[in-house]
Amino acid sequence: MLGASVAIAPLLAACTRETNQLVFQNWTDYVDPAVLSDFTAQTGTQVSYQTYVSNDELAERLLLAASARRRGRSSSTFDLIVPSENFVRQFREQDLLQPIDASQTLSNIGNLDPAFRAEGFDAGNTYTIPWATGTTGIGYDASVLQSPPDWSVFLDPTYQGKMTILDEIRDAYGAALFSLGLDPNTTAPADVDAATDQLIKMKAVIKGFDSATYIDGLASGELVVAHAYSGDLLQAKERNPDLAFVLPDVGALRWVDSLAVPVDAPDKDNALAFMNYYLEAEVSAKNANYIQYDTANEAAVPMLDPTVRDNPIIFPPQDVLGRLSFTVALGSDGEKLYAEGWKRVQDA
Repeated sequence: MLGASVAIAPLLAACTRETNQLVFQNWTDYVDPAVLSDFTAQTGTQVSYQTYVSNDELAERLLLAASARRRGRSSSTFDLIVPSENFVRQFREQDLLQPIDASQTLSNIGNLDPAFRAEGFDAGNTYTIPWATGTTGIGYDASVLQSPPDWSVFLDPTYQGKMTILDEIRDAYGAALFSLGLDPNTTAPADVDAATDQLIKMKAVIKGFDSATYIDGLASGELVVAHAYSGDLLQAKERNPDLAFVLPDVGALRWVDSLAVPVDAPDKDNALAFMNYYLEAEVSAKNANYIQYDTANEAAVPMLDPTVRDNPIIFPPQDVLGRLSFTVALGSDGEKLYAEGWKRVQDA
């Protein structure tokens, strides 16, 4: 982990599971270290905090663990994960999550914005509660680019080697599909083939696919354009005030990342305890102020720093939200189509 890992290093546990421990896997640069240390202070539960850079990496870990179990072998296990909404659907279909029945087990569930209790990927919070919600757009250096770019910027040789696209299948395909005026959730083979060709063209111009280090690249000026998560851009902007963020008019992605419990979690009780703790308004506000994403916790909003609460990048206006799309689970055939295309991109 790039940003918070140094600060939370004392919390990282050894590979062997302690008696009272929560093994928590989450995205990079996505937690206030104080949220973890305060939980330990309140409960006595040690947090082993581990990170990944994409939903694809998380899915691989879960599937490898499931494969080891089927073969009667021991596998790395964890209690809490943070998949995005399309992966929540996918993991549920693959029986990789266990229900939490939030209305019955989490006393603080009423703090959530009602809109996020009705989301189709997990209506009623049967399996998940929101960790953060945000958007995926384009971060850029406004001292270099005189106007906000659109998705075609990743084909512009003016910025050869100074741009990156996120290293995740659906995010990368989203950029390519939007640039072609196509549905980011299409399963039409011709559309996916066209987006694959577009990504190969983009690959020839950009520095590479990167979900792990692009924040530092934007902050240092090494990158002038990056396919970026909204909060990541804001974290980089703290170091480089020339940075700006745009959600192109043709469309961009909106997402919800959620806390969920893997089916083989050794300690569901600790996972539920952390979920309920995170639903406390003060805790959600603390984390939102640090990572600069909306937590979907309605009770936390009055406690947010005004620079967060009033930031249109974190809380986009309704006219902007109207042109954004969530990614949806595509089913095994659709996922295979994208995976095969992505392999062609990687091999190009």
